[in-house]
Amino acid sequence: MTLDKLDYVLTLAEERNMRRAAARLYISQPGLTAYINKLESYLGVKLFDRTKSPIQITEAGALYISKMKELLQSESVLRSQLMDMGNHRRTFRIGIGMTRGSQWLPVLLPAFQKLHPDVSVRIAESSIPELESGVANSSIDVAFGAFNVAFPELTYETLREELIYCIVPRSAPCARDLPSHMATVYHPMRVDPALLKDMTFLGPSPVNGFFQFIQNIYQQTELRPKDTIPMSNLDTAYRLAALGCGALIINAFDFHRQYPQLDTKLAFFLLGDTPTYRISRMAYRADTQNADLIADLRDIVYKQLLPILAEGCPHI
Repeated sequence: MTLDKLDYVLTLAEERNMRRAAARLYISQPGLTAYINKLESYLGVKLFDRTKSPIQITEAGALYISKMKELLQSESVLRSQLMDMGNHRRTFRIGIGMTRGSQWLPVLLPAFQKLHPDVSVRIAESSIPELESGVANSSIDVAFGAFNVAFPELTYETLREELIYCIVPRSAPCARDLPSHMATVYHPMRVDPALLKDMTFLGPSPVNGFFQFIQNIYQQTELRPKDTIPMSNLDTAYRLAALGCGALIINAFDFHRQYPQLDTKLAFFLLGDTPTYRISRMAYRADTQNADLIADLRDIVYKQLLPILAEGCPHI
């Protein structure tokens, strides 16, 4: 009832549909339903509101998922620490989200390992709150993300502001008649959110740290998508948008850098009158025993990573 079948809960939270979740888990739908019923009975609360379509995560469900993922992460860290103690190797734990990790770690990790070939590096991929609390409780040495600066005992360094775009397929009604030189990644256009109300939007899933940020944008701009498809991997969502599968609110420039060949298939918009930015930060404890390793990684961030990320990036 605890960590062994947490993937059942997480998959249902992502799919918000019993049939699809059961198919992903390779179990029967009645089997998944029975497990969720038994778990909710055991806990004494409803984790999901299954009277709605798509299924909604309750407040208790969101808390349960968050805390269980923290336990899962702590268990993983403990296993790694015990293994490294047996191997007598120094361990360095880096926390980062899945999307940011796919873009940043190829720069950070090789350079760090070159400096410290004997250090055992552990990567914790998790949500923003879990990464931030992980640094606070010392299960993570250093983390990267759009943190809420929630822990006064931590040192936070602002790394950059990320411009948030709304990207839509060029085949969409609001974009199909635009010349190719308009609504580009370097020269995004402003769009009335009302023009997007009949579109399907891709990601992120409720367990993704970007989810609440997107929900706030929906509220602030009064954007009402026709449907949403939750996805954990925003890299995949970006490519699906280029294939006409839906719109996406994202820091598009980093994805443009990875997939410049998709630019002609996408229109890049800004929502509202004022550009929206998301601030990326680095968080760590100044009193950690791995302060020297953090200093070396920080040096790589400022001298190697940030210049790459800033190259050609538009600031509206």
